[in-house]
Amino acid sequence: YTDAKVTVGMYDYVVGTLPPVVKLGATFLGLHGSRKRGLATLEEVAREGRWARDDAKTLLIALLKREERFRDAYTYASELAAKYPRNYIFKMEAADALVSQAEVDRATNPEAAKKTEAEAFAIFDALLAPAPHPAPNTPHTPLDLVHYNYGDALLVAGQAERASKELLAAASAPGVESSMVSRARLRAAQALDVAGKRDEAI
Repeated sequence: YTDAKVTVGMYDYVVGTLPPVVKLGATFLGLHGSRKRGLATLEEVAREGRWARDDAKTLLIALLKREERFRDAYTYASELAAKYPRNYIFKMEAADALVSQAEVDRATNPEAAKKTEAEAFAIFDALLAPAPHPAPNTPHTPLDLVHYNYGDALLVAGQAERASKELLAAASAPGVESSMVSRARLRAAQALDVAGKRDEAI
């Protein structure tokens, strides 16, 4: 019964986030929802569900980021990363949540923001570190994506020159697609410009 609530929770949340005019029309059709109730239902499944617990946590990572509850999103992402250590996506989600939290904290608590950024950067560093004894069939971590997100996080944190190095590493990573090369080079140019290196940026 608890596991079946994942669908109910998502329905509640989605209907609850509709624009007021659309929500009014949905009400006339008998559709009712509540963001708060939807999140509460998914959190209940994440705590007490048997089969769908991890599904609920995965959904909550995205929804809680949308609600700017970044620490809670990080908690779920880190729990899933610990349970599925070969899945790089949950680690990336955890790092992203920390970067967002640091951005929120920077104006009011710079020390807390710096500590949170360090947590995020440690996750990126671990993802980029070569595994000493990789397990068979371990999924390949896309280094271009890790370098790009790392560089983006560093740029947000005000470390523009360091960010440019990660972004250029993304552009030259093995097997990188041409679209990522373009994105990474443009973002690296932006970082270099912020760092006061206009010629290199150009």
